[in-house]
Amino acid sequence: MNMTTQPLEEQVRALSPDLQERVRDYIEYLLARTHEPEPGETAGPGPEAEVSLREITGETVRDICRLTDTLTPPKKNMVAPNAVSIAEAYFEKHAWFRAIYAGETPVGFVMLYDDPEIPEYFLWRLMVAGQHHGKGYGRRGMQLLTEYVRSRPGAKVLETSCGQGAGSPEGFYRKLGFERNGKMIGDEVGLSLAL
Repeated sequence: MNMTTQPLEEQVRALSPDLQERVRDYIEYLLARTHEPEPGETAGPGPEAEVSLREITGETVRDICRLTDTLTPPKKNMVAPNAVSIAEAYFEKHAWFRAIYAGETPVGFVMLYDDPEIPEYFLWRLMVAGQHHGKGYGRRGMQLLTEYVRSRPGAKVLETSCGQGAGSPEGFYRKLGFERNGKMIGDEVGLSLAL
């Protein structure tokens, strides 16, 4: 049977159950990436927009939390919702977190474990809204974060961890200079960036 002549849904149903979910997740991801703005809808800032890290305020917190809704599987499965991250930050004295902006548009979120007494600097969370993937905002946000960490007492390395499999951000981190450090943090692979 030639699967290419079957409708897509039939092809997906013909796969093993464990592959069906992964294929559906990837199709959702591809559909989200190809979203074209409706008439009157703006596409948002372009790749040339100035990127900044800004404190989250009472006026902006809902917008930052809603960015999580723009992610589709498999990437959605790789990062905690921004609302959860912000709540965790308020109960961790070493949490440092900011919204990532492109121009005047919130496009992402970053959170750092920042303990200058040890010194320990760990990229705890990073997310960029789905419609803004591929515009360089995550890379430029990470450059700003790295500059901040370099200004901290005793900073010699920035560490992070990431899940493996579909949607893993490991390739993104490796392009920024992170390397595997041999650590496992739960079921995530540890990565380090020499500063």
